[in-house]
Amino acid sequence: MASQSVQRMTVLSQEIAAKTKIITDHLTAKGLDAASFDVNGLAEFPISQDDEEPYKARLELISLTKELHDIALGPKEGLRYLAWDCVNTLSLQSIWEFKIADAVPLDGKISYEDLTAKVKELNNGLSLSVLDLRRLVRHAITNRIFAEPEKGFVAHSRTSRLIREDAPLRNWVGFMCNDLWLPLANVIPAMKKWPASEESTETGVNLAYKQDLPWFDFIQQDQEFSKRYNLAMQAHGSGEGYSMETVVKGYPWEKLPQDGTVVDMGGNQGYISFALAEAFPNLSFIVQDTAGMRTAETIGKVPAELQSRVQLTTHDFFTPQPVVAAAYFFRMIFHGFSDKYCLQILRALIPSLRPGAKVIINDGALPEPGTAGYIEDRTMRTLDLFMQVTVNAREREPDDWRDLFRRADERFKFNGIWQPEKSRMWFIEAEWTGE
Repeated sequence: MASQSVQRMTVLSQEIAAKTKIITDHLTAKGLDAASFDVNGLAEFPISQDDEEPYKARLELISLTKELHDIALGPKEGLRYLAWDCVNTLSLQSIWEFKIADAVPLDGKISYEDLTAKVKELNNGLSLSVLDLRRLVRHAITNRIFAEPEKGFVAHSRTSRLIREDAPLRNWVGFMCNDLWLPLANVIPAMKKWPASEESTETGVNLAYKQDLPWFDFIQQDQEFSKRYNLAMQAHGSGEGYSMETVVKGYPWEKLPQDGTVVDMGGNQGYISFALAEAFPNLSFIVQDTAGMRTAETIGKVPAELQSRVQLTTHDFFTPQPVVAAAYFFRMIFHGFSDKYCLQILRALIPSLRPGAKVIINDGALPEPGTAGYIEDRTMRTLDLFMQVTVNAREREPDDWRDLFRRADERFKFNGIWQPEKSRMWFIEAEWTGE
């Protein structure tokens, strides 16, 4: 009889075949193509969350193939690969930094010699050797970035074409592989220098760039850096599960008091409040953000039909809340702050809280260990580490959210935490029970 480990490989291969069949049958029935690395292929699978069975099968297929890949490598070889995978960032960073994707023609191919000359032209006379360019590109090809259809010639793959044409994704690559590479390498030194720090000025970013500003103040000093960050966040937030629809449908807004007021805290230009006001005409919204977000131009962007129910105002959520309201709404705010500062935000609400007032948070949540699929678990735990890199903040598990309200004030009643259908984000609700 085969050993348990051998049986597991067999089971995985069978499950992979079964999940693949579900996906290919769906694509064939719909007359659709699969994603492809061919330069003109699909960049993403044409399977949405509405296609429940094939969508779930694809997520399971990713997990299953990853497990079989890891088993086939084995722990020893796998650890060696994992430790040197940082070189993936090196070749990817070079593509972004040297504008190599721009230098390769969309149609046809180009020799390494001509590509080096083109890169030199695009980089103001940068003297890059053919040898250095070739080894960087050939390493990237092992990650399916570019192709070498003929020895000595480079052509685009679908991945490298995305770097050339998709501006948010291109900036995501630059932000991750260039702007955050040194900060990542400085997280451990920062932990040693400032043990258990909750300060946003004691991070890998501060050590890497030798400066003492909080993250957002730091990036605002450089217009190009700030633009790159904003476009990178656009790429991150454009995926399924981050849409405004999940905010509108994921919480029972209709159960708030008739003619109630919702304060949208840190609500930027008010786009979420606009969508909620359109969907729930009995509610009014006060969007609060810092003075830098409030100019005559931005205030005037409230749609005419909503101006009687949506206001754009100025307020710093670390200071006492002046508005008495039915609910206080925070979207993607708390994950940007350590517990120390999240407690300050919650306690600043207390002066205006009345019994029954709700605190509604729409943010990430770490899944309980072993409860989520590979993609969700990996994504959230990666994001958790990135929050430490930049601002010494964190993602939180359900128990962490519950404990945060308890520590803020015992008069907060924790009502629950849930993940709406088709959403990558969660809702957390607490209610004020004090006088």
